[in-house]
Amino acid sequence: MEHDDWSRLGEKNMGEHNIRWGEKAGWDMLIKAILNDYWADVPPGRRENTWNREKIDMVMSKLYYCWVRRVCDK
Repeated sequence: MEHDDWSRLGEKNMGEHNIRWGEKAGWDMLIKAILNDYWADVPPGRRENTWNREKIDMVMSKLYYCWVRRVCDK
């Protein structure tokens, strides 16, 4: 499997620091961190469904990048 446009967008949105952390800690840990940062650790009352398309694309592309790396790195 190769990186596609969606994965490359995730790489851009992720940034080098987070990618290095994912390489060390593992892609599953980075997926968990993304889910925590954008949903699980958000205080109640701030989780309203107010994400615009750009925010959804940013978060989903990060998750997709981690999945592609997990599959490709095996």
